[in-house]
Amino acid sequence: MLPKRRRARFASPRAAPSSAARFPGVTIYLAEPHMGRSRQAFLTRLAVSKGFRVLSTYSPEVTHVVMEGTSAEEAVCWQKRKTSALPPGCTRPVLLDISWFTESMAAGQPVPVECRHRLEVAVPKKKMPSPAWMLPYACQRPTPLVHHNASLSEALETLAEAAGFDGSEGRQISFYRAASVLKALPSPVTALSQLQGLPHFGEHSCRVVQELLEHGVCDEVERIRLSERYQTMKLFTQIFGVGVRTADQWYQKGLRTLDDLQEESHRLTQQQKAGLQHHQDLSALILRSEVEALQQVVEAAVTQALPGATVTLAGGFRSILSGSYAASAGKRRASV
Repeated sequence: MLPKRRRARFASPRAAPSSAARFPGVTIYLAEPHMGRSRQAFLTRLAVSKGFRVLSTYSPEVTHVVMEGTSAEEAVCWQKRKTSALPPGCTRPVLLDISWFTESMAAGQPVPVECRHRLEVAVPKKKMPSPAWMLPYACQRPTPLVHHNASLSEALETLAEAAGFDGSEGRQISFYRAASVLKALPSPVTALSQLQGLPHFGEHSCRVVQELLEHGVCDEVERIRLSERYQTMKLFTQIFGVGVRTADQWYQKGLRTLDDLQEESHRLTQQQKAGLQHHQDLSALILRSEVEALQQVVEAAVTQALPGATVTLAGGFRSILSGSYAASAGKRRASV
């Protein structure tokens, strides 16, 4: 009979002596849940070797609690259990992800604690009531073609497009709703406080607007606009007969340009072939003069088929800018 193999025992990590600690203002506690005792011991030895003070037990001296593979909710619950036994008035340490520890070890000193390092549950803010003049639905709000916040709304619409390309319908709708609110505002947004109480403005949209107001650009938006995936998906979905799913399949196959699609035309449907063939024509703007010429042709045909009817151009023809237009006919007068 083979002798039983004893389990390896790991010595409990001890605190680094105060005299050896190079950073007296930092006292670390490595929380064991999701970390394991062997890894805890290894990380403790690493930190001590670099002059950090690490405690083996949680106490009021701890300034930095480091956790691994732990959610913010779990971290807060853990802290509540630990602090319940401590004397009242003790300062709570910061709850940090292992990334702070890793970066500090690489730097050889404690790195500044940033938001991305913290394990904190965001406290929901009390929502302010929406202004009475801001109606909840976009179809109820008067929205001019040329509005005061084009750069802000275009940035949010870019995020909405990217979310749609990734299949995140909820985020797509949220960004589009926030953009539609900006379009209806009677004046330019110059401070984030102007968005308080407006409907459909979440934390993410507010953060994007704030970055644009402060720096003129938003890193997230620029990164998306310059990304190969966004540019390719935008190009493919502009083709008649091509949706997001098909465009994504083409992208996954390595297709990036219209020339790539031409080479794979044998795999396209008849509708997609027609869309690709006429893509340039369909993408070009129609001049007002061209629309008026088309109107005369339609009027002649309508008058012959339906005497007394009138034809009215509808859509963007009312603007000075060139754009795409529509025409409609009715017994007396109709517009779309």
